[in-house]
Amino acid sequence: FTVFVKGILCNWMVSIGVVGAMYSKTVGGKVIAMWMPILIFFGLVFEHAVVNMYLFPLGMMMGADITIGNWLFWNEIPVILGNLVGGLLLTGSVLYATHYKPGATKPVPSSANA
Repeated sequence: FTVFVKGILCNWMVSIGVVGAMYSKTVGGKVIAMWMPILIFFGLVFEHAVVNMYLFPLGMMMGADITIGNWLFWNEIPVILGNLVGGLLLTGSVLYATHYKPGATKPVPSSANA
């Protein structure tokens, strides 16, 4: 459960960084908007699936006592699910809710023209 929550918080930080950089107007603002959430996610040791796809196999090659099955079942799958929840629900749903534009409405015909 811990890696799932760390995965949620990690991808929330990554998504906030991407959105912040997207909305920033200057290069300096884009750099700060992107790097601050990434530094938070590294500093608080959150879990990101792509990072783990590099670190765990590297650890295995260097002799870590972990199997591929243990890594996938106890880390990678919960982290992927947490990353999806963090990115889609926490960031995506907020962006959708704040930027939703309803479609064009059809004019209602008046009874005077009938």
